[in-house]
Amino acid sequence: MKHLASNNPQGSRGSALDKALLVLNSITASEHPLGLAELTERLNLPRQTIHRTLQALVQSGMVLRAPQKDRYQVGPALTRLSIAALTTMNSTPPVRDLLQQLVDQTGETCNVGVLDQNEVVYIERIEGSSPLRLQLDVGSRVPFYCTAIGKLLAANQHKNIRSRLLRTVRRTRFTAHTLTDSNELEEEFTAIRKQGYSFNDEEYVEGLTAIAVPIRGGGNKTVAGLAVHAPVMRMNRQQAISLCPSMQDIAARIAANWWGDQ
Repeated sequence: MKHLASNNPQGSRGSALDKALLVLNSITASEHPLGLAELTERLNLPRQTIHRTLQALVQSGMVLRAPQKDRYQVGPALTRLSIAALTTMNSTPPVRDLLQQLVDQTGETCNVGVLDQNEVVYIERIEGSSPLRLQLDVGSRVPFYCTAIGKLLAANQHKNIRSRLLRTVRRTRFTAHTLTDSNELEEEFTAIRKQGYSFNDEEYVEGLTAIAVPIRGGGNKTVAGLAVHAPVMRMNRQQAISLCPSMQDIAARIAANWWGDQ
């Protein structure tokens, strides 16, 4: 998400909230967990001040102490808050109207999802008109490694995060097409980063395909995915790829509605 604002950019004489926002901004902007010394240098604040702020954030669940000693990363409470905020922003007419435009154009189900730990959470979804479709509600969770949005978001994570996901997540083979081998998934992630989209070739549900493109936040960081789902009889890989220009335009306009000019 876009960085939380603080009215005191220096933070040294600001409130505890100012300092907490500065720390959260640094942690969320980093591709790897940050240590106390690194945060102190980046924020030009006293080490004791940073330490007190981190302890309060850890206690609240906004920040999590990483397995590495004295390093900190985004915590579950901050993730839940971010998802809730994006869901709220999605419910506004402009974003739903944009998603509806894509549904009207394709005739297929379209959704927006974000990565939460090792799952994709759908934060917005509009069903297509066909009776033959997979019905999932907003808030539904699906695996990351066998879905278009999940693979897209995993591919654009820091290599350390991808490694942790592949190392710790038990991968079930849902169909004959499901990729479960770590090396094969890394090859898939490399291809996704190169081509700019992710294709789900019946990997989660037999007979269902999907294509996803990134929704980018500040610093061109991929923060969510926009996907179109359809039965393979209506959307093969080439047909899906042909939708990319329209999807990328909608994704950029959703990002503009979320965060304005970046």
